[in-house]
Amino acid sequence: MPPDMELDIEEIIKKLSVVQEGDLQLYTYSPDEFSDGGSMLTKSMPVFYNPIQELNRSITLIAYKAYQEEHMTNHPDVPLKILDSMAASGIRSLRLTLFLADPHEIFANDLNPLALSLIQKNMELNSITKHIATSNQDCNLLMSEWGASHRFSHIIDLDPFGTPNYFIPNAVRTISNGGLLGVTATDTPVLFGVRPSACLRKYNVTALRSSFCKEVGLRILLHYIAKQAHPWMRYIEPVMALSFDHYVRVFVRIKKGKEGITHNLENFGYILWCPQCDWRDSVHLNILDASSRCPLCDSKVKFGGPLWIGKLHDSDFVLRCTTIAENSTQQTIPSIKRIIKTLSYLPHENQLPLGYYNIHKLCDKYQISVSSMVKIENAIKAEGFDYSRTHIEPHAIKSNIDIPTLSRILHALAKE
Repeated sequence: MPPDMELDIEEIIKKLSVVQEGDLQLYTYSPDEFSDGGSMLTKSMPVFYNPIQELNRSITLIAYKAYQEEHMTNHPDVPLKILDSMAASGIRSLRLTLFLADPHEIFANDLNPLALSLIQKNMELNSITKHIATSNQDCNLLMSEWGASHRFSHIIDLDPFGTPNYFIPNAVRTISNGGLLGVTATDTPVLFGVRPSACLRKYNVTALRSSFCKEVGLRILLHYIAKQAHPWMRYIEPVMALSFDHYVRVFVRIKKGKEGITHNLENFGYILWCPQCDWRDSVHLNILDASSRCPLCDSKVKFGGPLWIGKLHDSDFVLRCTTIAENSTQQTIPSIKRIIKTLSYLPHENQLPLGYYNIHKLCDKYQISVSSMVKIENAIKAEGFDYSRTHIEPHAIKSNIDIPTLSRILHALAKE
């Protein structure tokens, strides 16, 4: 680094705050100085760091460690290689290197040269002297060069500000066969159907603003990743798909093979939804085979797609993540309680039909009082249906129950 740049970063460091996240201390700009007047940060922060995303980073640590355990079993002599494509302050890379087992190699890349200087200072602050290499490149260019030269990474992390759509094509070709891709999307108004024209433009999907729109958003993103993988003779296996607060986070294995692509296509389809009575269903790719009228109330149905209509999680992977989480401390994983609770829902919700029911919104629509979730669960099971809470919304459930029966149960409980 040139002497004048060294002087600049030293002067900048004096103006920064030191925050603690997990086991790591971090030089960073104060988020309060770069908010939009509320809790949302803007792009004006010279090196981006969002403390609210601690949950995202913490569950990523657990997911990547779960993958590392698989990798070490299958390839014990091969160090795990991770590309943190948009590293910013380096918080994810630095926490990862403290959390993962040896051997591993993390490549922290960012287009902003100030970010690279800050990463070096944060490494010094935490006495981290190995495992992390840095690069100052456009991440799309970097991944394209790696893919063209067959330099593959076992894990690639994409965590942009906004949509990840234009980073995914290069990521799926640069990841190793069987590698893990972690993707964050914060453009939730697009994915959740609030901005349908933008969804069509960015993801080539007809959006559906439904009562279970957060799950629809996950399925749109998974479909997009799969579609970008197929031209490279690759396919996806979702291992965990999560919707938290104002963003979604998905983890998918990327593998090679024609049969896998065919299986992906079998998991593409459309979601049908009736805004009048909340009936929902899914169909495979030929939307013309579906009726435009609701089978229950004869109202006109809306549809969204094409999108992913298959499983969102791999139960074995989730179980491995759960074991890691239960053996972690709150000092290392600050949001550990919420993560363990989230992971506990995933295996059961994975077995139930697409979509969820928001009980509070349904009761508000029916203009009835809300009963306790325990009573609702017992009543649903007494009718012979399955039931699960979902991580996506606190007052929502997943079930194979039909909406007329659920409506009858909610009305009956409201009269008690």
